[in-house]
Amino acid sequence: MTAPVQTEPTSPRLFLVDGYALIYRAFYALINRPLKTSHGVNTSIAWGIANFLNRLVQRHQPEYLCWIHDSGATFRDEMYADYKATREKLTVDLQADFDLGLEHVHALLAAYDTPILSLDGFEADDVIGSLARQGVEAGLNVIVVSGDKDFHQLVGPGVWLLNPGRGGPASVDEHWVGVENGSERLGVAPDRTTDFLALVGDTSDNVPGVPGIGEKGAQELIREFGDLDAILANVAKISKKRPREALKQHEDKARLSKALVTIRTDCPVTLDLDRVRFHQPHRAELRQVYIDLEFSSLARQISDDSTAVPRNHPSTFDDSPQEFIAIDEAKPAIPVTYRTVSTVEQLDALVQRIREVRTIAFDTETVVDAECPIAINAMRSRVVGISVATAPGEAYYLPFLHVRAGANVQGDLLDPEAHQITQAPENLPPLNGDACRAFVEMLEDASIRKVAQNAKYDILVLRRAGITVRGLCFDPMLASYVLDPGRRSHGMDALALDIFQHRMISYDEVTGKGRNQITFDRVTVDVAMTYSAEDADFTLRLFEHFDPLIELAGARPLLEGIELPLVDVLAEMEWTGMAIDLEWFASLKERFMAERQRVELLIYEAAGETFNINSNPKLRQILFEKMAMPVKKKTATGPSTDASVLQELADEGHELPALLMEYREIFKLEGTYLDALPLLVDPRDGRIHTTFNQTVAGTGRLSSSDPNLQNIPIRRELGRAIRRGFVAGPGTKLLAADYSQIELRLLAHLSQDPAFVSAFQAGGDIHKQTASIIFGVPVEDVTSEMRARAKTINFATIYGQGARALSLQLKITFAEAKEFIATYFERFAGIRAFLDSQVVLAREQGFVQTIFGRKRFIPEVADRNFNVRAFGERMAQNSPLQGSAADLIKIAMLKIADRLPNDGQGARMLLQVHDELVFEVPEHALDAVRALVVHEMEHAASLSVPLVVATGFGDNWLDAK
Repeated sequence: MTAPVQTEPTSPRLFLVDGYALIYRAFYALINRPLKTSHGVNTSIAWGIANFLNRLVQRHQPEYLCWIHDSGATFRDEMYADYKATREKLTVDLQADFDLGLEHVHALLAAYDTPILSLDGFEADDVIGSLARQGVEAGLNVIVVSGDKDFHQLVGPGVWLLNPGRGGPASVDEHWVGVENGSERLGVAPDRTTDFLALVGDTSDNVPGVPGIGEKGAQELIREFGDLDAILANVAKISKKRPREALKQHEDKARLSKALVTIRTDCPVTLDLDRVRFHQPHRAELRQVYIDLEFSSLARQISDDSTAVPRNHPSTFDDSPQEFIAIDEAKPAIPVTYRTVSTVEQLDALVQRIREVRTIAFDTETVVDAECPIAINAMRSRVVGISVATAPGEAYYLPFLHVRAGANVQGDLLDPEAHQITQAPENLPPLNGDACRAFVEMLEDASIRKVAQNAKYDILVLRRAGITVRGLCFDPMLASYVLDPGRRSHGMDALALDIFQHRMISYDEVTGKGRNQITFDRVTVDVAMTYSAEDADFTLRLFEHFDPLIELAGARPLLEGIELPLVDVLAEMEWTGMAIDLEWFASLKERFMAERQRVELLIYEAAGETFNINSNPKLRQILFEKMAMPVKKKTATGPSTDASVLQELADEGHELPALLMEYREIFKLEGTYLDALPLLVDPRDGRIHTTFNQTVAGTGRLSSSDPNLQNIPIRRELGRAIRRGFVAGPGTKLLAADYSQIELRLLAHLSQDPAFVSAFQAGGDIHKQTASIIFGVPVEDVTSEMRARAKTINFATIYGQGARALSLQLKITFAEAKEFIATYFERFAGIRAFLDSQVVLAREQGFVQTIFGRKRFIPEVADRNFNVRAFGERMAQNSPLQGSAADLIKIAMLKIADRLPNDGQGARMLLQVHDELVFEVPEHALDAVRALVVHEMEHAASLSVPLVVATGFGDNWLDAK
């Protein structure tokens, strides 16, 4: 007889809590609307931890309990300087709130008589791993309380994981992980967790992994060969080229990554069972803590003659307090009616309903091509289903590509035969067939007003299916961004929760997680209907919520005149893509590796020893102890070695910091571009299709991702060499058009400083003109040094740099820089007045705005902390300039896109990079298209100074500059 599977551990049990993971989750869950006392004290962390402890004790009645914290710098920081380097730093005020939250946690744990353990030089993970080993050896069942996937490596006989879940509007049940289900999340056995993470990396901890190997690829390699050593020993036997070549080039990254993710179980820490034995909380002490934190609901649970936490009393408290989330109880919930459209007759009836209401919201559900390395990619995804909302609470789901249970082949949306083989019974006929013609005509009918969240994605997905969506009238994501670019998220889930207090069904709830996750085409139609119809429904509700707010804010010209029309322009640019020279990038990889090795040797020579260049502690020791260089600034772990410090030391003539900066740039460019770009080429056309993001930058600027083409450095040769790899298609040239000194021209227009305006109106070299005014000499007598100083302070003015930064840039004393700035603002008093006025406006009205009405809210200008307030003041001065420049080039893009179909002779707009536009132009049309582009860019707006555009063309992006 087979023994039953043990799903949960039995007594005696030792609960080891990953403290910081819970603390960070509690802090960030309410970071935009923190829970505060009547005195303004942030208690978000305390509330989350108090409820966690309440639930843990009620549900599990632990025999032994220990809370483990991180201790600061660890041995991993010495192994890899960039370990956890990508984690966002808290502002000074938020850090103060966080530190106070830690004090509250200490008070709560003291009332629970629960010890807190940490160990210098080791992470909490290592302490937990070591205590878990000792607990098993002592005969205990050990439960690691954490949601961190790294802990899967500890799962084994006697060790379980407990993901504690969370309460509140976005509640998630707790989840046990043991030997029997230990492979569900990652798709590999627990004892292969470190091998899996070594291959895929870990973005949360900035563990690099192996570029080009994703979760599926890692699972396949582990299944075929075993652990990392076995995989590396058999690289030549790997059948697929991409992982084989990636492992050949990045064996060092794989081994480093495994070392970083491996949890130590031999730390010098001893498990004291008497100390970690759990007792009932000290009820008077706990009640007083609750009272001090103003947790009246929790305090009421504890009376003088009761236990602190009644074991059989069900908890009624969630992680997010109901009294904190403002809900309009007078507003009744809208009943929902969601239906599946599974017959042609039902589809025709829906089309008729749509033509009656005239305004709809729609959403697409998709499946990405199997070979695509990016999980979300509109260009390489197919339509599984479409949902349509015709009124709040009324939505329909149209299934097209769901497969039958057990089917092993995905059909093609445009292949009726394949569709017939694999379709689920509820599927409608293919979108491009006669049966769906009326529905497709509706999508292409501009008179039917359409609302979509992140509409560009849906437009591109449907374009691949042969459908051109027309009539887009609203995108809630863009509306949210226009109204408040600083909102924590403009995504559907966040907006629905913030505005309607409604938790949307998550994608993982529908498709599952880890090894058991399925693609959306394998989701049953009834489940897909509920999920997708809800998306369309709340898209329509968000439209009705935001539309009057747009009117009240006076933001309709910005939304409907710039951002919404730009969606189609950006979609066209993404669809077109840009060609790259794969052979060039392959040769460049070899060149970069050789250059990196050359710089490494120079670094070792300058330092007088061989060492781990990526280790910050070792760098500190060499720079500031061995070589006695001056410390420029300090961090919590010692002297800083960041880019600004290295630059300052290099400016002072030190060789090693300059070499270190060069090394870091090479290392970054290798990983970000040389390793990644070839993997992102679309096999259908051999081109790179970046994604343009409209709702990321607070200033209104666009950004790009997958790949990011806006951060390729051009001041150094290696960065320029990467641009050389972006090429024109056959029979064409690349045309680059760049606004000349756009932010300085906008500064002249906005400040109306007579001298600055006159300098631009005079034409010629603006920096010479400025130097002439500053130094009081004729233009013809301006020296190259004068011009360089004038150029530096012109741009320093835009970014609010002070005398210290200017002194470093110009290599002059602080006093000289201070005097230079004073002279500059004496000559250009109008600029000083304008910059000061923006700070005043930000303080008085809470925001500044661009020429075109784009607002940026800047609460930092009223912050009590000097550094935060100074940052806010610089933001207030710069945002109108950067934001107006962003608006200006968007307007130019719209004008150019409007003319290209008729006057462009086949030219296509490919890229927007800050103040630059890049086009692919037939050779015979270069002169005409150049004239068109320059005219529209220079006439995008009427300013008091002329707009000037510089152009160039060539066979590649570098030559076009």
